[in-house]
Amino acid sequence: MKRVAIIGLGLMGASLGLALKARGTAATVVGYARRAATRMAALERGCVDEIHAELGNAVADSDLIVYCTPILTISELVSESLPHLKPGAILTDVGSTKADLTREVEACLAGHESFFVGSHPVAGSEQQGLDAARADLYRGAVVIVTPPVTQAPADAVDQVCAFWAGVEAVVDVMPAATHDQLMARTSHLPHLVASALALTVGRDGAGAAVGRFCGAGFQDTSRVADGSPDVWHDIVYTNRAAIAAELEAYRTQFDRLCDRIAAGDFEALRACLAEGRIARRALLAHPSRKHES
Repeated sequence: MKRVAIIGLGLMGASLGLALKARGTAATVVGYARRAATRMAALERGCVDEIHAELGNAVADSDLIVYCTPILTISELVSESLPHLKPGAILTDVGSTKADLTREVEACLAGHESFFVGSHPVAGSEQQGLDAARADLYRGAVVIVTPPVTQAPADAVDQVCAFWAGVEAVVDVMPAATHDQLMARTSHLPHLVASALALTVGRDGAGAAVGRFCGAGFQDTSRVADGSPDVWHDIVYTNRAAIAAELEAYRTQFDRLCDRIAAGDFEALRACLAEGRIARRALLAHPSRKHES
């Protein structure tokens, strides 16, 4: 890619800029951010070659545009970008849900000579903002690419896959609906469970009185609850049906534990815990997994 535009320079966007610059994947990396402080910091850290306060100036003449903003803002930004897109430009994103977004963006692009191919890097951190960005965020991370539903050039998906491979990601391709069901199970459910855990342990304004007794177990299992509420609002809103189904599946397991304890059946409880241990080990056996907030 000769010219790549990154729209939004938080953790994901700024890390992408650092990765592209470190590997020379794009000849020119262009950034867009509304806040002057963010624009200045992006230049100082070397995340981009150019930075713009106007979206049109950032996307103009770009071969690939990556939207790194909360999911519910992307369609609006695409619409705002339309008059400035060059023919044949490819649009992608880093959002954690894909089906609703794909429908909305493809509707925006109808009749235009630009194309959307969704992406979701399964990487990130509970930390937020440009200050937390790092050049190796995508190295070894799985990036799921979702092919467009509408007509697009045959090589559009290949170009997006090659783009992510260029920052050392491991690329998987699947339909948007499949992606959303899978992420509801492996990413969105854990975040909501972590939030519920933090609320339960910290109930009644417990604060330091309880917090000083929270060890590594609580820290490990609740870490992702520190993620941005705004980002996670958009994720749950756009994938609510699949997430609701996963919460019901979780409720089944939770109730199973409660029932064993209430009945005093601790041998059955031991069996449940053993099953959980085996399941965790099997799930985390993949050598290239990275954690996502």
